[in-house]
Amino acid sequence: MSYLFSTRRKKNPMSEDHHDNKFWFGFFVGGLIGAAIIVLLGTKEGRKIEQLLEKKGKEALDDFEEKVGDIKEKVEEKKEKLTEVVSEKLDETLSHIETLQEQGLQNTQKLRHAFKNLPKKR
Repeated sequence: MSYLFSTRRKKNPMSEDHHDNKFWFGFFVGGLIGAAIIVLLGTKEGRKIEQLLEKKGKEALDDFEEKVGDIKEKVEEKKEKLTEVVSEKLDETLSHIETLQEQGLQNTQKLRHAFKNLPKKR
């Protein structure tokens, strides 16, 4: 009966191995990162590499900023051209609508005049 109330869990040997593997992998990766930092910061060659990386990073950033500026200019040019085209098309459309309205008004006046001359019902 005591086995029913036991709060002890059986150990799973595979679970412990899995956690041990993660620990050692993390330990190894941390060691590699630490070694890279020591090489970069602690040696002359590391400082040269650091300066080279910094220089290349700044160049890449400058190139990126230049390309972004070029893209902004192109977008602005396209926006201006599109605005101009849309304005022209809108003016044409409004002019056409005005012409149709004038024609409608003239046709309405003709119909009124024609209906005026019809005999009235008694």
